[in-house]
Amino acid sequence: MNIEQEFSEKVQEHLHGLTASIKPVLKELIEYDYPKEVISLEFEIFADGFTQGFPVRAFFMDSDDSEHFVYINDEAQYPSPVDPELLEIEHVYPYELEEKYTNQDEDFDPWSIAIDELIQWFSECWREMGGESFQLKANIMPHDNDVVYNLVDSKWEKR
Repeated sequence: MNIEQEFSEKVQEHLHGLTASIKPVLKELIEYDYPKEVISLEFEIFADGFTQGFPVRAFFMDSDDSEHFVYINDEAQYPSPVDPELLEIEHVYPYELEEKYTNQDEDFDPWSIAIDELIQWFSECWREMGGESFQLKANIMPHDNDVVYNLVDSKWEKR
């Protein structure tokens, strides 16, 4: 087994340990009645976040591709039943895991592997919580990327 496969399996193990925590959050997001201005949920992955919490954040987008907020007592709030940070955890995996592999190979790219594994895991959890019947658009992607994974249709698309 090469180091990419080995790292990939370690990331999968850590992600599967979070499955019971993420599923109820996704279920709430899928079943929530959003304001009519919200047309899409965009989940962005911040690669440096794997060792510093949960690397995925939800954005509630309108038809102008801007983040939508609702105003309560003149205060902007997210139109969401859950915190956009989704999970409050210490990390997906410890920094030492990345360090072990990057020390073995200075060209090793742990973030690409971790992002690929996270998208696969997240989309599987999304489907299991009924996400294919979600009435809005929903995508997951690495931050600032123009290729997205469509969670409703289970396929990659250009943004």
